[in-house]
Amino acid sequence: MSMTGDHGGATPAASRPAPAQVVRHAVSRWTRGIAELPRWIWFAAIAVAAVAIVVAAMGGFTRAEASPTLRGADEEVRTSQYAITVLDAEFVTEVESEYLEAEPGEKLLVMSTRMENLSDAPIGVGTTVDRISTGFVNTGRPLLDLAGVPASDSVAVWRADGSSGQVILQPGVPSQVTFAWTIPEDAFLDGSVALDVHEVQIQRGAVILSSRAVTWRPAALSARISVTAQETR
Repeated sequence: MSMTGDHGGATPAASRPAPAQVVRHAVSRWTRGIAELPRWIWFAAIAVAAVAIVVAAMGGFTRAEASPTLRGADEEVRTSQYAITVLDAEFVTEVESEYLEAEPGEKLLVMSTRMENLSDAPIGVGTTVDRISTGFVNTGRPLLDLAGVPASDSVAVWRADGSSGQVILQPGVPSQVTFAWTIPEDAFLDGSVALDVHEVQIQRGAVILSSRAVTWRPAALSARISVTAQETR
């Protein structure tokens, strides 16, 4: 007995449109639909695209960064863990009391500050105390750094009263601390220098050292202190 019919309604392979025909048909319908759009929609789309291009070129789509607070000499900056005030600054070629001397092509920027430890434990400026590493200076990403010059790993730190030993700040006790940066001789020729002060991000624990180790790392730029450094020969 011969069987006839459509075998359950399935379309014979020979009568099915080729994939290329299906694509061409879809593209044709899409093109006709676009062409039938009202003209005002085209003008609006072009205007929006033009505005987006201008805004992108001007950096309008980049994430906004908070501007640091601007301070001057004798104005205190307070973060969550420490406070600092720049008292004065000067350019010198040597500091005899600290056995510091600039190499040819370099000079020293000596900055006098008043600092206060706002945390609940002793901290060191340029040193580690009781497993707390603050990283104010002499790191690749210091809490205190000069704007406009690369971070240095040879910043000298001492107490302004001439006392020897490491500079350690007790909680709530203001102390005068002096910093000396070695910088290129042609840096800050107009005498204007700026100290960037960063907020603190506290990291606790270390795989090798101890789970009690605490490291202060720089977070957002909190303030920029601008002062005029005097030239001293």
